Amino acid sequence: MYGSWPRFRESASSEAYTRRAIISSFLDETRRPWWRRERATDELPEAAVSGDVFGDIDGQLDGAAMRRALAELPPRMRAIVVLRHELDLSVEETASALGCAKGTVKSMNFKALNRLRTVLVAAPS
Repeated sequence: MYGSWPRFRESASSEAYTRRAIISSFLDETRRPWWRRERATDELPEAAVSGDVFGDIDGQLDGAAMRRALAELPPRMRAIVVLRHELDLSVEETASALGCAKGTVKSMNFKALNRLRTVLVAAPS
């Protein structure tokens, strides 16, 4: 609403637009509350959750181990991981480069990272 308000401030439909935007926001939040809301707990975690893609194995990776792990991925998954995380492309840019949907990039990236975590954690140091 804030960004669109200058266009609708003087129009006759500003009240209807505002009402529809509020209803849509509410419905969006109630459809998937598990996705967007924080969950309260009684205890604080021992350590902060890492925003790093590879979690607990950070600092233990060398280039050769990463190349071996990437080689185990199928070509399309490997391309998505490299484009997204090595070349730092957005989901949209990656989808455009590979000629697929954004949802495909997201789901394959998720699966590829899980597979990499499994391979890299299981590999002897």
